[in-house]
Amino acid sequence: MPLFQPSASTPSQTAPKLVKRLVTPMPRYERTTPDNLPVLRLTDRDRRILETVHTHDGVLSFEQLKRLFFGSRTATTNRLMLLYQHGYLERLNRRQRAAYPDMLYWLGEQGAAYVAGLSGQSLSEFSYRREPRWSQVEHDLAVNEVRIALTKACEQEAGFDLLQWLPESEFHAQPDRVEFVDATGKRDTRTLIPDGYCQIERAGRSFRFLWEIDRRTEDNPRFVREKVLPGLAYLDSPPYQARFGTHAGQWLIVTTGERRLRNMKRQTELAAKKDANRFYFTTLDQITPETILTSPIWQRGGEAEPLPLFKTGEKIFAASARKPRLPNG
Repeated sequence: MPLFQPSASTPSQTAPKLVKRLVTPMPRYERTTPDNLPVLRLTDRDRRILETVHTHDGVLSFEQLKRLFFGSRTATTNRLMLLYQHGYLERLNRRQRAAYPDMLYWLGEQGAAYVAGLSGQSLSEFSYRREPRWSQVEHDLAVNEVRIALTKACEQEAGFDLLQWLPESEFHAQPDRVEFVDATGKRDTRTLIPDGYCQIERAGRSFRFLWEIDRRTEDNPRFVREKVLPGLAYLDSPPYQARFGTHAGQWLIVTTGERRLRNMKRQTELAAKKDANRFYFTTLDQITPETILTSPIWQRGGEAEPLPLFKTGEKIFAASARKPRLPNG
């Protein structure tokens, strides 16, 4: 016999109804209303995302951010959406998105204010890219592909340490101008703006590389005049010495295909002669974290066979030497 039995005058107890709070989904291409905005507490990863966007010349794609910071597409989508909705990141609108194969992200005002604060600057004092350079977005993303592959390679390969990467924006802010002798024997001057500069340490030795990402598909007869001869002069110039404290370094040229690579390499060998071996060439599709350092994907000026930048267990191919010599024969 139950201790309590409802009578006719006592209504039986029923489970309370669950009331669900309806939240309107956040729009993809515009910011939601304040009452629909979820709470955001910046995490260490969020802060690193903001710093990374800034240091990668101001723009990264969804896939690039996913590879750098996340494990899944869903986690990437949700977190980047929150950062966008709260004004830390900007992203393509609907019209812009139709023109690009992937979503792009750059700093919003909140994100720029955070990064500015790291160096004690106010937002008004801080120099940052307020939107991508629309005329060369593909180029900037390609540079970041190379940089990300190099960063990952130095993390994965034992004994390598990426000490420094200077983006193109650093050279725009403080450009170096060099004198050189052109192909006709006349003296000329040119401002050098590499796509990047990096310093890698291995076994206690530092190796320096200047990067040029070439996305042209047609032959460029100006390559020697604009890149090769000024590039050689830059390595031996007082501005290079003043900036980096050395004359050591190599140029790494990444281009679009094998035909263009062969043409650029041949032009370099004809113009630079014995110094052509300060230039290495490869194609963008060959660069991955697994190949960029130790796989034979590079064509060196003056040599016929592809080679790696670093041989396993050996030092780089004369990259620390001021003027490496060609092999005999």
